[in-house]
Amino acid sequence: MKKYTLTALTLLAVSGLASAGSGAVSFQDLDTNRDGQVTLDEAKKAPAVKSGFTKADANQDGALDAAEFAALETMPKETPKE
Repeated sequence: MKKYTLTALTLLAVSGLASAGSGAVSFQDLDTNRDGQVTLDEAKKAPAVKSGFTKADANQDGALDAAEFAALETMPKETPKE
């Protein structure tokens, strides 16, 4: 369990640093209730997170943990249909 927690925290820190440089929203910005998860309702504040939410929710529990959120950065971006 400690290994997973450490991995999640590392991913969270890296994700936050990468987001800060690009002007993108971070996990901490979206996790407004500080429960360690970003729900779809919380993700609505960031269109890029909302659009990739279902794909990123690997365990399909309706929320993104830090690792799932970090995976969003490596997922291919969908282009809007014209």
